[in-house]
Amino acid sequence: MRTQTIRGALFGSAMLLASVAGAFLAVPAGLAHHLAPRPSLVTRSWQITFRHSAPKRLMVVRGSGTAQHVVKYWFMTYTVINNTHKDMFFNPQFELIADNGKILAPVAAVAPRLFNKIKAVSAKPFLINPMLIAGRLLQGADNAKQSVVVFTHLPATARGFRLFISGLSGETATQKDPITGRNIVLHKTLVLHYWIPGHSIHITPRPQLLSHTWVMK
Repeated sequence: MRTQTIRGALFGSAMLLASVAGAFLAVPAGLAHHLAPRPSLVTRSWQITFRHSAPKRLMVVRGSGTAQHVVKYWFMTYTVINNTHKDMFFNPQFELIADNGKILAPVAAVAPRLFNKIKAVSAKPFLINPMLIAGRLLQGADNAKQSVVVFTHLPATARGFRLFISGLSGETATQKDPITGRNIVLHKTLVLHYWIPGHSIHITPRPQLLSHTWVMK
């Protein structure tokens, strides 16, 4: 009798856990319709090989006299290789979202003085200025290109950020906007999630990569 009671209790507990898990995992049909699609597990389109350094902070003194001030830049160098077996037009798009929700666009016009300083700090003499990176990317590792993405105005209180990079893949998906009803084209996008301990307390940060994922955005 006691054994049956214990078994019954265990069975009841298992059923309760299953029902709770089902409640959390079940997605209403209406909501599932609006969930963003995910990239395919097996690449269905062309994809450019993307290699990158860890992001670094660069302090630059601007102005002179009483107008002198420090500008804080963040930069990340990268290399792109075209292994798609055909020449491609490469035009990357970057977007940074700080952990407080602030959205930053990259510095569009990187001045020669700043660019040369980045080349010296990164020890990459063959970097291409991001203003000139868009264009034909020939096949093979011998035709790889190196460039840099630069950001500024990262909030002083930021403890991390996500860097979204599109233009690396031809995979797309279509989703209907729940508000307008119009179809939206989503592109396969690389997301690099970094934690930057030290930045918010004004010491030299040591960026740590938390995740490297692909999403449709």
